[in-house]
Amino acid sequence: MLIHLPLISRAAFAGAALSMVGFAASAEALSSTFSFRVVEVTEDGQEQLAERGTVRPGEIIHYQLSHENTTADAMAGIVIAAPVPQGVTLTLGGETTSVKAVFEVQAELDPEQEGLEWSTLPAMRMVADADGTLNEEPLPEAEIASVRWTFSEPLNAGETAFNTYRVRVD
Repeated sequence: MLIHLPLISRAAFAGAALSMVGFAASAEALSSTFSFRVVEVTEDGQEQLAERGTVRPGEIIHYQLSHENTTADAMAGIVIAAPVPQGVTLTLGGETTSVKAVFEVQAELDPEQEGLEWSTLPAMRMVADADGTLNEEPLPEAEIASVRWTFSEPLNAGETAFNTYRVRVD
């Protein structure tokens, strides 16, 4: 089965773009781009990122978000979020950032709280047993709905930050 990549990628890009709308007037001064490549492994075991229009179940997509501060001043308080689209599962350990930032994942972590919550890694969730007792367990990658980076330091004028994450096609 082949899956056309632009459908998955458009969903991820739309979510990433929307996550910056709430960043006050400064969001307009943060020039952002989104790209993706398919991770291919060569015969000698080396990874290479390839531009392709389709993927197969089990293949890995490498997403990259870049954000340039186009102002003359440093920008503080930047939070970059991106979705994990339907049809793929986040692969933990594949996330990177070029600036000091706190990485978090979003999922349903507590059945007693409505909605999704954010957590740093390792993320844990509460699961109810048959008798209703809540037990803590590691959050499965398949349950993660979004990722985000909260920059720990201002992004200087003219500086570009890069954030990447990887997903596996279901």
